[in-house]
Amino acid sequence: MLLAAGVVAAPVGAEPTAPPDPAGTTDSATAEPAGAAGAPAGAKESADPAGADETAGASQVTYTVTTTSDLTANIYYVSADPPDQEAANDPTFMPLARTVVGPGTPWTMQTTLADPGQWAFVSASGGLRVNPEFRCEIAVDGQVVVSEQGGSGVQCSTRPW
Repeated sequence: MLLAAGVVAAPVGAEPTAPPDPAGTTDSATAEPAGAAGAPAGAKESADPAGADETAGASQVTYTVTTTSDLTANIYYVSADPPDQEAANDPTFMPLARTVVGPGTPWTMQTTLADPGQWAFVSASGGLRVNPEFRCEIAVDGQVVVSEQGGSGVQCSTRPW
């Protein structure tokens, strides 16, 4: 029997599977987002990587990033409540959106968080020879709770740690 590199033989009648990632990880720093506006693949207006239904008492969180110059920005944001601080930086809960942002093209992402005071976070950076003057904003249930401005990068957070 001949097998091509990266193809895994499965027993007859078994469901086909994708070949395993040899490194065991996905390099989110270089991966292009598959969804619109830099959203992860399969993201909806409310990102929920765990696939759970929105819970009662959860809040609608809106992240917005703008710049004064057009550039490709690297934007990290919390898309769902992680189980603890250790998991907060895991790409499951904090994906990367690599997308074009400019004066006429802000980046906006909405998600639902059960505890936005603990987890809401967005960070944006990018490089140009001219300072792009990043600005970020976090709104919870339509009310702006954090707004920051920075040069070649900016960070907005409600989390106390």
